[in-house]
Amino acid sequence: MGTYIEKLKDFEKQLEVRKEGPTITVSGLSGSGKSTIGKAIANAFGLKLKSMGDIFRELAKEKGIPIEKFSKIRSEEVDIELDKKTLELAKKGNIVLIGRLTGWVAGDNADVKLWIDCEDEVRFSRVAKREGISVEEAKKRILERDSADAKRYEELYGVDVNDKSIYDILFDNTTATYEEAITKPVEAIKELLDTTSN
Repeated sequence: MGTYIEKLKDFEKQLEVRKEGPTITVSGLSGSGKSTIGKAIANAFGLKLKSMGDIFRELAKEKGIPIEKFSKIRSEEVDIELDKKTLELAKKGNIVLIGRLTGWVAGDNADVKLWIDCEDEVRFSRVAKREGISVEEAKKRILERDSADAKRYEELYGVDVNDKSIYDILFDNTTATYEEAITKPVEAIKELLDTTSN
């Protein structure tokens, strides 16, 4: 029960938090549409919204370190601290947590764990458009980041980020229109929550 990450289990045992509402995690690779879909879910269910980027920025602020510098010195300790904060929020509930590892960190504390699939070429072009760079540059950055993240989680936690067996819902956002992307996952979550609450 609880988090799926062994390294966080002792920390979790010390947490005395009362759940205030549902916890929904939204995971996927860069450019898959996590933020757009996460925002739609938070709005639909009246939940708070936090991304790993938000928590990372808050952590940097707490330590009084500029975000650029904090990103450069990111270490194993920083990653673990980030995930501890995520786990605490997951246990408290009433929140949508967006991030590649949020499903693993929250584990059974999440009422719904959603993974967003999206073909590589679509991800590359979305990120290129969003960041005002060429598709080639976006592809290079994304593949480097995907590979570095996968390696880091494997080394740090023994987690295979490509293992989708932990997720309750898989949503393919490759050809979905904007309207479908913000409504279909919400419908699937409503259905799942209705089923589990009966």
